[in-house]
Amino acid sequence: VLHFDTIGLVLALDNDGHLQKGKARALINLFRPDREGYITMLDFVKSCDNIYKRVRMFRATTSNAAQLDNAFEQLINIIFYSMLTLVVMALLGVDPSRLFLSLTGILLPLSFLFSAAASKYFEGLLLILARRPYDIGDRIAISEPRDDTSTDGSTTWFVEQITLYQTTVRMAATNEVATYSNGSLATLRIINANRSPKASVYVYLKFGIDVPYEKVKIFGNVVETFVKERPREWLRLVAFRATVLEVDLGYIKYVVAIQHIESWQNIGVVSQSKADLSSFCLEVSKKMGMRYIAPPMPVDLSFANDPKNYLPGERAETGESLQPNHVKQKSHDSVGFQNIAALFHQEKTA
Repeated sequence: VLHFDTIGLVLALDNDGHLQKGKARALINLFRPDREGYITMLDFVKSCDNIYKRVRMFRATTSNAAQLDNAFEQLINIIFYSMLTLVVMALLGVDPSRLFLSLTGILLPLSFLFSAAASKYFEGLLLILARRPYDIGDRIAISEPRDDTSTDGSTTWFVEQITLYQTTVRMAATNEVATYSNGSLATLRIINANRSPKASVYVYLKFGIDVPYEKVKIFGNVVETFVKERPREWLRLVAFRATVLEVDLGYIKYVVAIQHIESWQNIGVVSQSKADLSSFCLEVSKKMGMRYIAPPMPVDLSFANDPKNYLPGERAETGESLQPNHVKQKSHDSVGFQNIAALFHQEKTA
């Protein structure tokens, strides 16, 4: 265990021995000591690893930016030398318009053939050079602008390579690699998890309507204490409030809204923290006797083998008796399981 003053006195002081408040805040945001100011060895190593990852990401982003600049320079060179050729032809007394008129029969069909592709290409150029919605290493989610997003986070892709024509991405969950033409992304909504602020996490709970409000307040205080004791995971408890009241079903639905220290770029860390918080809320609700148990639902019995296809209750009105073969008895013997085991035995002997 290391106290934060040990790091702060070494890195946050200037040459004259005065404390630099800006640098001290940056160190606190980086190492995230606990409420007593201590940092464990594991947390210190994790913070150093985060710095290393940022440096590697910066190098990859710089390298890809250099490739984009070279490609854009080549495009500008093509336009420049084309204009220079026209100027030289004009200086030599050659009319460029006659050359273009002679090529009209070829250029006109090609213009109709490549007009849509050229339009998409320039849309992609504006996306990459002007909008710049993502960089190398960013998690992005692509969807239609009119579709709503999930409160649990969107399905994301890692950006691996960016060119003037296409973007190569990798599926975060399965490591599948895909490519998008930049023109096809121009009209879509692109959610950048790396540029998004700290992730907001929601945990939904159901309490019975007979649970006293004093218990609910105690539950909220316990959750808030749980959040404050983990400064390396959570920033603050945003809200704890009721959202749905179902008197007929006998429950009140509450939501716990918490802000994580990480963005959705580190979705693994956010998901693990959410799982821990959900398990903690469940255990506290069971300990306090607040767990909601749904009432039993009505059961509708029907007889699939009945040749007359009676509706429930019609057979009793007609006075007919239920034949024994219409009722299926569940067998409690182990014949079925022995047959399955025999299949595996035959595979081993084969």
